[in-house]
Amino acid sequence: MFFSHLKRGFVVFIDPLIQHFISRGYHPDTFTIAGVVFNVIAGILYAFGFIFEGALVMVFGSLTDLIDGQIARLRDEVSKAGALLDSTLDRYSESAVLVGLVWYFASIGWNVTAMVGAIAIAGSLMVSYVRARAEGLGFDCKVGFMQRPERVIFLGTASVFGVFFSTPNGTVAAALWVLAIGTHYTTFERMIHVRRKALAEDRQRRETDESEREAVDTRAS
Repeated sequence: MFFSHLKRGFVVFIDPLIQHFISRGYHPDTFTIAGVVFNVIAGILYAFGFIFEGALVMVFGSLTDLIDGQIARLRDEVSKAGALLDSTLDRYSESAVLVGLVWYFASIGWNVTAMVGAIAIAGSLMVSYVRARAEGLGFDCKVGFMQRPERVIFLGTASVFGVFFSTPNGTVAAALWVLAIGTHYTTFERMIHVRRKALAEDRQRRETDESEREAVDTRAS
């Protein structure tokens, strides 16, 4: 809920900028592609130990995800092709950042933290996959705390505070532990949520089929 209000407030704040981009004829996909480029750069910065710079570039790149969607809606250019591109590149963006952190911690000998980072990558991808699979089956699936905006803000905040308090490695390592646990928790939370809906739907369908058969048998007799 908090992040939804934050997102709406930010969209209102940057609305003049969005209107400028629209008046200049920018296509939403331009910002979608720019987002993944910035996140790849952020991953490289993280990999070489530039924690503060990596965090800033990551957050900036992730903000383009709001801009492209808003431009698409205002220009009435929302499309399935655009949604597919956006969702796919979002996964590459997040993976690039986390791979950079895995590389960095492995390079300084923090092998356990590097492994935790790898687990966080898997968890982040699974959170998104479960939602996509659920929506493909016809179920809404937006439950859980560790969605992508929360993950970006959490990792960015941890990085900045770590640099500010001169403990970047420890703070970011702790953030990776939280992401690793939180993403897998959200994955299973979503699985349980959708499974309950699916079982309820199956049960209702069986009851409906049984009622229809009974009605047919009654008319036949």
